[in-house]
Amino acid sequence: MVCYDPTLNKNAFRNRQQAGKLGAQSSQQSQKQSVKAQHEVKIGLAISSGGARGLAHLGVIEILEKNKIPIAAVAGSSMGAYVGALWCAGYNAQQLIKLAEEIHSPRQFRKLSDLALPPSKGIFWGLKARNHLRKSIGDIHFSELKRSLIVIAADLDTHRRVIGHKGRVIDAVHASCALPGLIVPVHYQGHRCIDGGVIEPIPICSLRKHVDLDYVIAVSTIPSGREIEACSAIKKPPSKKSLLRRALAFGIKPFNLLAPGNIIDTFNKSLKASQIRMADDAYAYADLVIKPVSCQGNWYDYHNYQHFIEIGRQAAEKALPKIFELLQSANKNQANLPHDPPQKPLVGKRLSR
Repeated sequence: MVCYDPTLNKNAFRNRQQAGKLGAQSSQQSQKQSVKAQHEVKIGLAISSGGARGLAHLGVIEILEKNKIPIAAVAGSSMGAYVGALWCAGYNAQQLIKLAEEIHSPRQFRKLSDLALPPSKGIFWGLKARNHLRKSIGDIHFSELKRSLIVIAADLDTHRRVIGHKGRVIDAVHASCALPGLIVPVHYQGHRCIDGGVIEPIPICSLRKHVDLDYVIAVSTIPSGREIEACSAIKKPPSKKSLLRRALAFGIKPFNLLAPGNIIDTFNKSLKASQIRMADDAYAYADLVIKPVSCQGNWYDYHNYQHFIEIGRQAAEKALPKIFELLQSANKNQANLPHDPPQKPLVGKRLSR
């Protein structure tokens, strides 16, 4: 994975970020007033994969909307693509949160499950989830969206990125959300596609390459190695499940593919190991990184949506002063953007695109 935009150089970006810092800090209110007097700044939002943890993106979007932060374009992988599609189609933060409430129960979530028999290519087809998105946004095309959207999928055969930015949005999102092993690969634009989080879990580079922007804000639910270690050191509270429910869970564990140590859990943890490295390298190309990372819950814990949304709000609130700095410094930095080519690829030559 390489950022091909010739303006993308890690050292240049760090210098640009340092040059853009304001010496004296004013209150957020005065910052907002100053921002209004400036020209329209093009800010892109790159939002990560993450399953249920990606519901934290809703909390971030809510804070951005409340503070009238102008977002011109969005790029998303997997859950980030799903959320991005809804937002770019016109759903506001409160409407997005309402949608999350509708599918939080295991019963509702099971309604979106469509078993693939025989399960030789995946356990589910993913068509019911696709149709659920279709009920929300219809057959809207990328060209009809309220802001630009880039959707990332991975070509299973060429091991390269597939960029969704034309045609029907639901087709691109379906491909981007096809978690390998769980969802049957999706044929999209002549490619056999799987989850975009496999190849670009936080699509900062794709956003910069395909959209002309002043700044990119990344929102990532992917924890770093240190954050995982910190979470491991925290003692987990005793289980609130009854003895009967714990006994039942133990009894069906050999047949529960999501259970700790079983096939889907093992695959997901293996995928996370590679995502941590890719995401860590990609952050250098963002002007600001918001990380609503939680030690609580798993990628499939959609019932825990309130917690994930709240940590998204908290992370975005914490980042607001830096966002206002970016907006204020836009005019000063626009004439002196770096134009040096990237010095080294993010994750090596194998993922060259």
